[in-house]
Amino acid sequence: MPTTPTLAVATDFILSHATEQDLTRITETVKQRRAALAAIRTASLTTGTPVRIANLSPRYLNGLTGTLGAIDGKHATVTLDAESTDRLRFTPSNKRFPVPFDTASYDLRGVPLSCCLPT
Repeated sequence: MPTTPTLAVATDFILSHATEQDLTRITETVKQRRAALAAIRTASLTTGTPVRIANLSPRYLNGLTGTLGAIDGKHATVTLDAESTDRLRFTPSNKRFPVPFDTASYDLRGVPLSCCLPT
C-alpha cells in the first residue's frame, strides 16, 4: 500500500533533492493549486459574507474589512465596516477613494472576488 506524502516529506524533498526541473514543475503545480483554491473560495462568496481584502493594489486597501454587497461577475462592492472606513479615510496616500467625514461605512466598488477572503 502506498504511503501518503506529508508536508514534511515534500519540504525535505524540495530542500534536499529537488533539481531545477523539479522546482519549475513544483512552482507551476503550486500556481495551479492556488488558482483552484481561489476559484473554490470565490464560488462560495455571497452577498452579506464578511470579508477581508487581500492581495490588492493599491496596497493600502489590503487588510480592510467589511461585507460583500452587490456581486457583478468577478467583482463586488465591499461595504467597509466603521474601523476600515476610518482607516481608508485617514490613509495619507489615498487619493482615489474620498471618504466623507460624516459616514460610518464606505462602499468600495470593483473589488475582485479573488481578493475577498471570508473572515
